[in-house]
Amino acid sequence: MTNLNKWIFGVSDFSSTEPLQNAEKIIASGFDFIEPGLGKAAEMPEDAFQVAAERIKNAGIRVQSMNWFLPPTLKVTGPEVSDDKSHDFLSLALNRAEQLGAKAIVFGSPGSRSVPEGFSESRAREQMIHFCRLCSDLIKEHSWGMKIAVEHVNHTETNFLNTFAQSLDLVEEVNRKEIGLAADFYHFVIENEATDVMKQAGELICAVQLANPKGRCFPRAEDEIPGMGLFFEHLTEIGYEGGISVEATVGKDLTEECREAVEYFSHYKI
Repeated sequence: MTNLNKWIFGVSDFSSTEPLQNAEKIIASGFDFIEPGLGKAAEMPEDAFQVAAERIKNAGIRVQSMNWFLPPTLKVTGPEVSDDKSHDFLSLALNRAEQLGAKAIVFGSPGSRSVPEGFSESRAREQMIHFCRLCSDLIKEHSWGMKIAVEHVNHTETNFLNTFAQSLDLVEEVNRKEIGLAADFYHFVIENEATDVMKQAGELICAVQLANPKGRCFPRAEDEIPGMGLFFEHLTEIGYEGGISVEATVGKDLTEECREAVEYFSHYKI
């Protein structure tokens, strides 16, 4: 059995989970933290965001990480890239993530990073590296306490950085301590990529997400999910001690889905 006692579990923004809105419900179901969508938080009017942030703080709810980093209109590859637009968005969004206490920002954002048809993939890689370093510069400048976790996103959602190995190679080239990796079990399965590649990344992994690949749904207590146990074993081998979030479609009832997932994770504890 894998010892999960050093890990905390949460729920990501996906489908209708809405972690900022449903934070109390998610935590009451047995989860340890919420992972709201940063792009959504950045779009909120300032007064509405401050009300939500104060509510989360007063309830003692942990925001370990955030996902849905960039709006699809903000391009990081292709001919529409603008450093000024990126800087303006990041200054607002990462500041809000800091206010919520997020330690990792999962950088999937397929709509932002997908390479336009006919555009040079090598140039897109240069742009992605440049954007990551821009993030790093802002985090250092403001002494914010988070890392950007570059995520491998499967080929059905984007045409760029589909495998963990590709993302690892890019992050190593970025070579900034503020830029790490997200490991997502769902994307590993869809790409048929062996999870033991995580052992090459080690401490670069700063966020972990998962779902039952059958339907991209919350794991339920009775589920047998091939490869999930091995996925946890590899995380144990590299000494991962961060958050693990469920990024999945909600069925009929969020509370019931959360309780079932918490029960599923309990099966792996010593």
